[in-house]
Amino acid sequence: MRKRFIHLMLGALLIGGLAACNEDSSILDPGTNPQVTELDLMVDEDLTDAVIMDAEAALDATLGPAAVSGFEVTEPPVLFAEPPDPELVAAARTKLQEECRPLFRQAREAWRNGDAERAAELAYQGRLCVAEVLVMVFGEEAYDNLWQRLKQTVSWLEEQVDEDVSPLLGRIRELMDEAEAIRNEDTASEEKLILATERLILALQIGNRERFQQRRQEKEEHARLAVFMARSAIGLAAQVAGDDITERQVHELRHSQHMAMRAVEAMELGRYPLAFHLAREAVNIALVVVILEPGVTDANLVEVMVQLSATAILAANEALAGVDRQMFPARLLEQAKLLKGKADLVAQTQPRVAVYLYWHAAVTAYGVIQMVSGV
Repeated sequence: MRKRFIHLMLGALLIGGLAACNEDSSILDPGTNPQVTELDLMVDEDLTDAVIMDAEAALDATLGPAAVSGFEVTEPPVLFAEPPDPELVAAARTKLQEECRPLFRQAREAWRNGDAERAAELAYQGRLCVAEVLVMVFGEEAYDNLWQRLKQTVSWLEEQVDEDVSPLLGRIRELMDEAEAIRNEDTASEEKLILATERLILALQIGNRERFQQRRQEKEEHARLAVFMARSAIGLAAQVAGDDITERQVHELRHSQHMAMRAVEAMELGRYPLAFHLAREAVNIALVVVILEPGVTDANLVEVMVQLSATAILAANEALAGVDRQMFPARLLEQAKLLKGKADLVAQTQPRVAVYLYWHAAVTAYGVIQMVSGV
């Protein structure tokens, strides 16, 4: 990558902590029945709200960055070649609130009344409604964004769970295959694009399912750590993109900001699972910003991430000079080194997994620098 990573990292100022890279809870509960999980997704308010908020964040990103303390990044002046029509964005937002959200609410009501078939249909219509909104504003980019995020989610799950006892991982891949098959039936059809996007929305819901049987205190801790990781990822992605950030990168960076902002709001309301989901997706979207960096290709992505994580860890080591190695920032740095070491082991055989691990190593080390800086 053509950015000067040493200067990038040594000049970094961000906010501090650790999140998804060290989750004690499994994302896919071994032995969980995929059909039961899909029904859970239909009626769980946090998970369905996350779908709506994700779409809202994408829409808000077309209007500007998130105006909230802790998530600011300096944006160079970027002129969008074809900025979305504000009236179209407003109509999409109205559709989310007046059509999509009520469908999920009705699905929960049907479930409570014992009508599982009706609940399933309404939840499907809710996801389809969200897909329509995304395609209406972003076209094929909506599908491509979800696909990229799902690849990251699957890579992380492959590292965290035993695939032999976790049918949900297979279900995610199945949904991705279904989406590709639908899309390839007619690549010029908007209807097919919407149907395919709905499959990816469901796959992402399953992939980000968190076990809720933890104690409330643990849920809060995971949420706070996830928000820290999101802040760190947003800052790092902005630094990598630099002053010559592209139009697409600007949108993804703003999307990540708005997701993180909503995560903070959810956390303040005590909705920790929702906050966790939104913050973790903010980290994934920030990685998309790096992947979209001009000059980065599938062929050199692993090499780029090796360099980024190594430079981040080196800079964090320098920032920790004279700091007690028993303090939390030092332990956090050890976690970053551990993640990078795991990535090194699988870089040749599982490059997608390695990219995700290198990213979390870099983001964690980047957060260490901020913690030591005291900002």
